Amino acid sequence: MNPVLEKNPAWDISSEYPSVDSPILASDFQLVTAKIETLKKLALALDEATQNSRTEALVETLQQSLVTRDQAMVALSNMFTFVHCELSVDATHKAAKAKMSELESLSTQLQEAFTKTSLLMIRCEDSVFQKVMTHPEIKPAEFEWTQTRKLKPTLLTETEETLATTLAQSGFSSWGSLYSSLSGTMKVKVIRDGKEEEMGLAQAHALTRTGVESDRRAAWEAIQKGWKEHQETAASILNSIAGWRLDMNRRRSQTKKVHFLDQPCFQARIEKETLEAMMTAIENNIESIREAALSMAGILGKKQLDPWDLLAPSPIKGQSAELSYAEGLNQIKSSFDQVDPELGQFVSMMDKNHWIEARVMPNKTTGAYCTGFVKSKTPRVYMTYMGSSNDVSTLAHELGHAYHSWVMRDLPLVQQEYPMTLAETASIFAETLLNETLLRQAKTRNEKLEFAWNAAADAVSLLLNIPARYTFEKSFYEAREKRALSAEELCQLTDKAWSHWYGPVLSKNDQMFWAHKLHFSMTGVSFYNFPYAFGYLFSLSIYARRQTLGTDFMPKYRALLMDTGRMTAEDCVMKHLGEDIRKPEFWQASIEVVKKQIALFKDLASAH
Repeated sequence: MNPVLEKNPAWDISSEYPSVDSPILASDFQLVTAKIETLKKLALALDEATQNSRTEALVETLQQSLVTRDQAMVALSNMFTFVHCELSVDATHKAAKAKMSELESLSTQLQEAFTKTSLLMIRCEDSVFQKVMTHPEIKPAEFEWTQTRKLKPTLLTETEETLATTLAQSGFSSWGSLYSSLSGTMKVKVIRDGKEEEMGLAQAHALTRTGVESDRRAAWEAIQKGWKEHQETAASILNSIAGWRLDMNRRRSQTKKVHFLDQPCFQARIEKETLEAMMTAIENNIESIREAALSMAGILGKKQLDPWDLLAPSPIKGQSAELSYAEGLNQIKSSFDQVDPELGQFVSMMDKNHWIEARVMPNKTTGAYCTGFVKSKTPRVYMTYMGSSNDVSTLAHELGHAYHSWVMRDLPLVQQEYPMTLAETASIFAETLLNETLLRQAKTRNEKLEFAWNAAADAVSLLLNIPARYTFEKSFYEAREKRALSAEELCQLTDKAWSHWYGPVLSKNDQMFWAHKLHFSMTGVSFYNFPYAFGYLFSLSIYARRQTLGTDFMPKYRALLMDTGRMTAEDCVMKHLGEDIRKPEFWQASIEVVKKQIALFKDLASAH
């Protein structure tokens, strides 16, 4: 192994459970099972209270059900996180795969047992709802349930809702599990220096972020070939996931038509008007963003970027050598210290407690993420660290997520569940902070150019690639309403979306992106794309306020993060920034910050 990577840390998750087969985990499993039985009995009591119009009994039983379900969710969430962590590190872990299947079944049983309570909470009279909310353990969930009650026109009967929940485990959710299993176990053959090297997708994707173009190209081509061989399976997965969602939408459209963007916007806690305003502002500035990409190509000695260059680190010899994990982490800590010592201390704590997984291993799953254990209130960060500046940026991004969770750890669990739109606030703020600090500290023009490259690459990724994903997914769902699409047609839709956003920037489009990008095949949420652009522009708006707020910045920043789980995005921004995100003008102001970064990059690039 490369000496730079030998000391990459493994995370410690044994503080939660010693193993997937441990008695402690088994005890939590039994606890959830017992809570499910309690919920079933309470469901019968709810029937009786409803039939006999006993309002006081109804309120009391609803409260008991809500508290019982919350207790079950703590244990269930903790087990899910642990097993998911085990499978992320080793997708072939047989015991973990078996336990995950058991947990998915247990989750389905919990949802079924809670269905009656959930439906009554949505359908009950306002007077009953307000009485239920007087319970001190339930009061923190008032915003969440108030939002959920808006779904009343789209509810099915109790029998249908229960059936949909039951069938989802072996139908809808299983397609996402199949994709995770496929991507976690798939091996690709990367030809480097004339030698063929077999590796997992996580390692191959990490190679697309290195500074050696021949490695990037070899990895990209291997990924393309690997997914091409499995494109029919990938297409079946994508079609089945979308087909299930669209079928459910049609069933729910009895009194009010349900559009495929309704659920993503609801989950993101934004209005469609906000999404449209943001996308309009981005498209109005498309040429400026393309200029950043073309300047990147120029530095690489090309007229256009090749698709394997989109994640490339700066080729300028400022700091293009691989950084050890310790060096990368120190860069992040130093940049965080610039805002507040507390942020830097948080990074040190994450490292000292072994809460970061960064090893290079053959069966690790692709991607990077932050997760957390609700019982111990501790976060974890996962990635495959290969030493590139992009990897350092990714680590900063995930540590930003972790800090967000850390700030909220003492809030009621329901108020810690923030939407993706606001979830990206702290992560992209952390990335921006890292890059701006390195740019400010740069002594030579080449060093400045290197870090200006990172800012330009972020703009290209978040204001061209993310919109391209959104356009692809939107056109796919529109077409999928009529019929399933072939792998070839999915490639064509991807090609069209990329051409629309990248224009003349790329030598060719990544037509297999629909297959190798995990986000499209996740069942937990659809349109796992636009929140990144939202978070990027929103975080820039916050970042721009650092200088004017001075010592008041961190208290205001923490207060904003604390509110992300208990109000809509529109209300959160209005409360803390006093602005209306449903207006394109809000987004344009943030894009102007991006355009200044691009102008600096172009200036430095032209002199290179």
